[in-house]
Formats: sequence, C-alpha cells, structure tokens
Amino acid sequence: MSASMLTSVVSLRRTPLLPVCALFALATLLFALRVDARLAPAFWWQALVAPTNTDVAQLLVHYSDLPRVAVTLLCGAALGLAGVATQQVLRNPLAEPMTLGIFSGAWLALALATVYAPFLLAGSRDAVALAGGAAALAAVFALAARRGMSPLALILAGMIVNLCGGAFCLALAISHYDLLSGLLIWGGGSFAQYNWSVALALATRLVPCALLLRLLLRPMAVFDLGDTIASGLGVSLRATRAITLGLALIIAACVVSAVGVIGFVGLSAPAVARLAGARRLRGRVIWSPLTGAALLWLADQLAQLCTAHFSLTIPTGAITTLIGAPLLIVMLRRLRGRPDLARTPALHSAPLSPRGLRVAALASVLAPATVTAISLSLGRGLAGWHLSDAHEAGALLFLRMPHVVAAAGVGVLLALSGGIVQRMTGNPMASPDLLGISAGGALGLTGALFLTAHPGLPTFLVWCAAGSMLTLCALVLIARASSFSPDTLILAGMALSAAFQAISVIAISSGDPRVVVLYNLLAGSTYNVGPLMAALVAACALLALAAVPLCRRWLDILPLGDAVSVGLGVRIAGARFGLLMLSAMLSAVATLVIGPLSFIGLMAPHMARMLGIRRAMPLLFVAAAFGATLMIGSDWLGRWVLFPQEMPAGVMATLIGGLYLILTTFRRPAQDWPGS
Repeated sequence: MSASMLTSVVSLRRTPLLPVCALFALATLLFALRVDARLAPAFWWQALVAPTNTDVAQLLVHYSDLPRVAVTLLCGAALGLAGVATQQVLRNPLAEPMTLGIFSGAWLALALATVYAPFLLAGSRDAVALAGGAAALAAVFALAARRGMSPLALILAGMIVNLCGGAFCLALAISHYDLLSGLLIWGGGSFAQYNWSVALALATRLVPCALLLRLLLRPMAVFDLGDTIASGLGVSLRATRAITLGLALIIAACVVSAVGVIGFVGLSAPAVARLAGARRLRGRVIWSPLTGAALLWLADQLAQLCTAHFSLTIPTGAITTLIGAPLLIVMLRRLRGRPDLARTPALHSAPLSPRGLRVAALASVLAPATVTAISLSLGRGLAGWHLSDAHEAGALLFLRMPHVVAAAGVGVLLALSGGIVQRMTGNPMASPDLLGISAGGALGLTGALFLTAHPGLPTFLVWCAAGSMLTLCALVLIARASSFSPDTLILAGMALSAAFQAISVIAISSGDPRVVVLYNLLAGSTYNVGPLMAALVAACALLALAAVPLCRRWLDILPLGDAVSVGLGVRIAGARFGLLMLSAMLSAVATLVIGPLSFIGLMAPHMARMLGIRRAMPLLFVAAAFGATLMIGSDWLGRWVLFPQEMPAGVMATLIGGLYLILTTFRRPAQDWPGS
C-alpha cells in the first residue's frame, strides 16, 4: 500500500499538475479577494447566474469581472496551444507568435486600417489582423530562409520584424496621435470587458482552431523522428507545418484583435509545462494551454491588484513580457548549433588600397557637408518645396543650426559606440540599438525621472550611463558561454530591450504628469534642442573622437582572439571594461537626445566596412562621418516629409535603419552569414 502511494506521489511530481494547480489557486485567491471587496460572498452565485438590475456591484461582477476572467482564460489557453504547436513543427523552443513577428504585424495592420481605411474595421477586424500577421510571418520566413531556417535565424528574423513593425507603429502614432492614442494604450494588452460579447466571439473562433490542432497531434508528433523517417511514414511535413502555422496565425490574429498584444505567453507556457514534466507532445498539448491560462489569469490579477492598491494602471502584456523576456534569455543556452566566430570567417569586400582609403576619407568629409548644406537651405512651406536664398537661410540659421549640430553629434557618438562594440566582440551585428544598450539608457532615464526629486541634465546623464553600462555587463555575462556569437548576443539584447520597454510602458501607463517629459525623452526629437544642448553634444562628440585613438591598440588586437591578445600583452578584462565604459557613455549621451532606437550604431560601421576598410581607426572615423550624415539626413527628413507635422529624428532614423537591415539581409548571400 505504501509502495503504491509512493509511486502515485512520484508520478504527480513528474506531471505539471501541482504547478498548474498552484498557479490557478493563487489567481483564484486574488480574484476572490478583489470581488470580496466589491460584493459579499453571499451574493456571488446570484451575480453569476441572475444579477439584480438594481445592484450595481452584482452587475459589475456579472458583466465586467466574469467576462474578463473568461477572456483571459481563453486567450491564455489559445496562446499556450499555439506556442507548443509552433515550437513542434518548427523544432524551435523559442518559436511563438510574439517571437515570430505575428503580433507586431497584426498590430501594425490594425493601426494602418485605423488611419487609412477605418471602414475595414467595422465588420472584419479579425481579417485585418490576420492579414497583417500573415504578412509579418511571410517576411520572417523570407529572412530566415537566407540562413537555412535555423532556429536562431528564425527568431532573429522575427525580432527584426518586431523592431521594424514597432518603429512604423510609433511613426504612425506620432503623425496621427488623435486616432491612435487609444490604440497604443490598448496595444499593451487590455482585458477590460463590459459584456460577454468578446468572450463569446473568442470562443467561437478559438475553440475550432484548438480542435483542429488536436486532430493534427499525430502528424505533429512525427516531427520528433526526423525528415527521413517522417517521409517513410507517409507524412507530409510541409503540409502539416503549413496547416499548423496557419492555425497558430489565426489564433494570434484573433487574440490581437480582441485584447491587444500579449507577448511571451506562447513561450512561457510550453517551457513551464516541459520543465514541470510534460516531455511528450501529447502531454505538452494538454498542459501548455492550462499553464498559459493560469499564467495569463495570474498576470491579469496582478495588474488589477496594482491598479487597486497603487492607483497604477499596468497593461497585462507588460507583466507577461517581464516574465517571458528573462525566460527567453535562459532558454538561449538550450539551443544547439550556435556559431563559433573564431571558426567562422565572415566574407567582406576587398581591402582598400591607400588611394582608395584617401578617396573614402574625402567622401566621408564631403557627405556630411553636403547633407548639412541641403538641411540648411532646402525646406518646405505652404507653397511646397523651395530652396532658401542666402538672406532667408541666414535668418533661419539660429533655428536650424542647433538641430543640425545636435544630429551630427549624436550620429558620431552612436557610430563610435557601435564600432567599438563590434570591434570588441568581433560581432558585425552588434550595435547599441540591437544589443539593448540604448534601451538600458532609456530605462535609466525613466528611473531618473521617477526616482529623483528634481532631475537635471547631469542627473539624466549619470542614470542613462548607468543603465547602459549595466546592460552591457549583463550582455557580456550572457554571451560569454557562446563565445559572443552574433545570434545569441543579439537575441539576448532584444530580450533585454523588450523587458526594459515593458517597464517604460508601465511608467507611461501610470498617468503621472511626468509622463509628458518621458515621451519627449523617448521619442528622440531634436525639436527642443537649443544652442547650449547642441554645443554640449558637439563637445562630447569631439571628445569621443579624441579619446578613440587612445584605445587604438585594444581595438586592433582584441578582434584577433583571447590567446593572441594575451600573447601580445593585453589585459583582456581591463581592456574590455574600459571599452564597455566608453561605449556606454557615448550611447548614454546619444540616448539623451535621440531616444533609445535609431540603428545608426549598426549602419554606419557596416557601411564603412563594406568599403573595404579594415583598420580600427580609419573604420571608426569614416563610420563617424557616415553616422553624422545619416542623422542629419534623418533630422531633415523628419522635419519636412510630414510638414506641417514633425517626425522625431530618432523615429525617422529607426525607419531608415530597419529598412536597411532588412534589405541587407535579403541581399547578402546565405553563406556570408556567420554560422550558416
């Protein structure tokens, strides 16, 4: 008898039953406490089945609280099921609708329809979200196909699509804030309900998808056996994968159109179920939806608890991101086939001759000068585009020159920061934007604004630099195990960026009057830059250009590897720490002016490297000139493209950088990618 009891206890420990029950119990307790504060327990059953029309508390429970629970459970279960199905057919433990770009594509489609085709949202909101998610998923597969559809390539492509989609959404929100302000708040994940219509609509859409995925259980299980055995069994892997991804896409589109973007539930639920003992696909298909429902319900109850006790409105999607982003970082170590940079030579263009280097240096001087002249003389008015004469240009110089100087200084700082990180890690895809360094600086700005009494420019600079340096140190610790492989480093940086952005979303949703200042800091506009601020940025850029040659020996030797660096007498730890400090300071100053995203730190060194420049100093100086040119051009385009409205220079640079990143990925041959 005791042996059978012991066996039953061991079997319970090997299943996710206890963890799932614990999550449901905690969520139920929080829900009961919140309802108890509104309605006495004696009236709960009446509020559930037949609320009294004259009792406001019963009506709120019946038409608001209970539908919200139903919608939360439906969305959590559906996302958990979509996550486990997507991971199975792609054989990728990091795949889910959020990491594959489906959510951002659906949200962007809804934003575009709201602005340009609102009639589409009247009766086909789900169809609009489905079209956007399908387009994003197609772009992800097209990008990942250039690298053989490897697991890391697929997630990296999804993160790129997420960044670009987020940049386009931000640009639309700035240019049409009156139409999209509500969509931005709702996009963080809003489960507020006023009747049972949304819950019933979701049930009619999600339950058939779940049943169809259940019918595909046996074909999906064959993916564990490999392509050869599956083909011998007569299973079409391509058809099974297409049908499964199509159903997951429909689930994600329905969730986004109903409640907004709820990220990382499809990643967290299967991971928790697997770690709790659900090893086989049949078990994960059962336990992942239950785990997803419990996780999302608990996250929503925590969000409502914060709202009730701290008067702080927190989107549920921000809490799920704070849970899923660290989990993504932990799971990066479990992926196989990480590239080793030491054994993967990247292909570059032919090195420049001395004459070619002189021509490149001359072009790098003429390019910012030409763009500066265009920015100061060519503008747009009520009569259209016009070229200012000398008198008009001189009269407007006091307005335009600070913007140009600040943009040029920021471009230099970001280009130098990106070039230093790329040389230090040997990673051509490293930049302050993709690695989360700028997002860490933005988190520092948020902390300075909300945690200090009267923050000024020195306070913002110190907090911004501290956030950037902490992010860099975290990235070094995470990526050291993979020899600073490009994919692992970028994915870890993007995960950190997602977590930091969730914290910023929580701060923005607080309703604090200081949120207006935070908007201006994160948008990255040079509109409010005056002569003093422009002079400070220019001085920092000049100091950076003067300080970089002092690190010349480190920048030339570190890319050769640890063994060579030690043999040449370089103290690797000290050199990396010094370069990290310098890169973090440069990124912090730039983030103060231009916001957390711009891609300049990625584009400028990449463009200089494409010219064939190899040595550290010429590469960094030419990259600095390209960075200044790109930022001046972005500031000019942002000022006049949407005239009389203004697009922040940081957002415009992000749009240009995102398109550049996608086009570069498409044009670059698959064998040029590290680890392909």
